Amino acid sequence: MIKGSYLQFSESNNLYYAAVGVPLTWYAFEEDKRMSDLQRSKKLRKIYDITGDLGIVFNFPLVPIGAYYLGKKTGDDKLSRFAMEYAATLYLTLLETGIISYIPGHERPNKEGQSKWETSFRGKNSFPSGHIVPYSALFFKTLQFYGPYYAAAPLVLTYWASLQRMREGRHYVSDILGSFFLTAFASEGVRKASGFRDNHPFYKWLFEHDFDLGVARQGDAIGPRFTFSF
Repeated sequence: MIKGSYLQFSESNNLYYAAVGVPLTWYAFEEDKRMSDLQRSKKLRKIYDITGDLGIVFNFPLVPIGAYYLGKKTGDDKLSRFAMEYAATLYLTLLETGIISYIPGHERPNKEGQSKWETSFRGKNSFPSGHIVPYSALFFKTLQFYGPYYAAAPLVLTYWASLQRMREGRHYVSDILGSFFLTAFASEGVRKASGFRDNHPFYKWLFEHDFDLGVARQGDAIGPRFTFSF
């Protein structure tokens, strides 16, 4: 986890996430009030509420510990490695969201009736969300190890938990997006630190290629050079 915390800043795959995440989150900041009012006007379905509340439970290492020992018992080294990377991604992201929340920013849309989990382990800044991290970390690691079909389930759980946080007025859309992309950055940092190569073919097709940025010279002209290859 410690190694992944700084390797995420040198991982080229995070440039792709940043290219999408930064403008999306910036736009959400600009439109937070409007989008928050819209979400809070909608019905909070029971499945969203339960999923969001279970995010607290899954902040404990129940899933990674269970998966790790199951992998050891069955001789599935890939499952054990998945469990370790998932745990590292989960707690690295939670640490980052907690630290960032102490930076002065916008407070929650609705501050009434907050639980101790929402006040004792983070600052007053609602950015970024912590409740969705167990699900978003599970999504990115499942995508890496087992592909998009298995990753669909944790992605749906991430979406449902996000709707609960927004419709209860606990978070803005920008808080959700910020947390989602922070998880992506952490996931890639942990992957690089781990050095695991037996990733799912879809992940390899999507991310495992060479990207290089340099300087090109043609006569007296100087310009940027991009090298991109699968």
